[in-house]
Amino acid sequence: MEYLRGFKKYRFFHYSATDPLKASMDLTAGIESFNKSMGVSFFKRKHSFINFFFIFGISNLILYVVSVLISGYESRHDITKLIYCVATFGFCCQATMKIYSFIITRRRIVDLYEINLRYYQDMRSQSNAVKRVLCDNASLIYIVIKVTVLIYLLLVIIAMAIPGLSSIFLDARILPFGFVMPFMRADTFAGYLANYGIQVVMAIYYWIITVGSDITTIYNLLTAYGQLDVLMTSIEELNEQLERDESSEKIRDKIVEIIRQHQHHRSYLQQLVDFLNPYHFVTLGSTVPTMVISVLGLVLLDWYPGAAIVFLGSVQILYICFLGTSLEIKVLTTDALTLKVGAIHWNKLSSRDMKYMNLVLAMTQNPKMLVVATLPLNITAFLKIHKLIYSLIMMLENTKD
Repeated sequence: MEYLRGFKKYRFFHYSATDPLKASMDLTAGIESFNKSMGVSFFKRKHSFINFFFIFGISNLILYVVSVLISGYESRHDITKLIYCVATFGFCCQATMKIYSFIITRRRIVDLYEINLRYYQDMRSQSNAVKRVLCDNASLIYIVIKVTVLIYLLLVIIAMAIPGLSSIFLDARILPFGFVMPFMRADTFAGYLANYGIQVVMAIYYWIITVGSDITTIYNLLTAYGQLDVLMTSIEELNEQLERDESSEKIRDKIVEIIRQHQHHRSYLQQLVDFLNPYHFVTLGSTVPTMVISVLGLVLLDWYPGAAIVFLGSVQILYICFLGTSLEIKVLTTDALTLKVGAIHWNKLSSRDMKYMNLVLAMTQNPKMLVVATLPLNITAFLKIHKLIYSLIMMLENTKD
């Protein structure tokens, strides 16, 4: 994550604040303004989904599912078109899970938001060092959100533009997705343009719902990331108090505050992990088979659009694993929090305070991580998935020869 902070020097990515609560409210307000484009709210208890943007988006999703099923049935004797339908159906599964997770069970997202709001309100009474850490973390969240929006937008533009440009230079007319609208043939120029336009609209809605859900996840995960920085800062302040031989009451209050912060972090992260587990399970469970099917079409049938689908799926998996790795590095690789606790002046603690800090030390050695079932979500998982796909490619190549 640290190298991303370098983007702060560019005006487009620059954000600074002095109040953690204001910074949090600015970030959530930005996410909410983006989510208005699909007619939803992730941070308000009371929200009416009876609005044009939401109904239009859900109608597009229903039309997408119907079109894929009908096109798949009509193309059952053409293996190339059938593979295209089956492969792009994976994106429908993702969109459905996003709607379920972030709209139907929206209450859990609102719960997390309100927990964060209370946390930032409490942090306003902390030291300037703690508030500075939280403001720096808000700046990092702002950068990652903007980078995510731009990357996903670029991917959608490429996915939509390449089929159209290819159709100019090739005899066959290629559509971005592997289906045609019911009762709307794509073998005529007018029908092709109509199908292309509708699929572009669907792709834009998919981009909006993907970005909206993912930047909300970024906000929540990097808030947990910042909570660890606050813990380490508080432990440093405790050590400074011990060096100054401050009163036992102040030392005790600081230790109690550290324990309270750590309990909050573990409870918050557990609640977030419980919410994200089924979401990531379906995302990986639909993306990996989509990539495998695309590889089959690419290797066995020279189906070149499959390469674009594999690339899109790979980027989505990389994004999920990148967030998990960032949190894992923060907690495990350097053992920063454990080292901070172990480096305090234990000899200046009372027996009772030592017991409290031993409890903190024990909890730091059993951190919460992002997982799917029993698989930790990190770069190692990303490499394992691609190693499996590469092995499949090699096996198919040998079989083909």
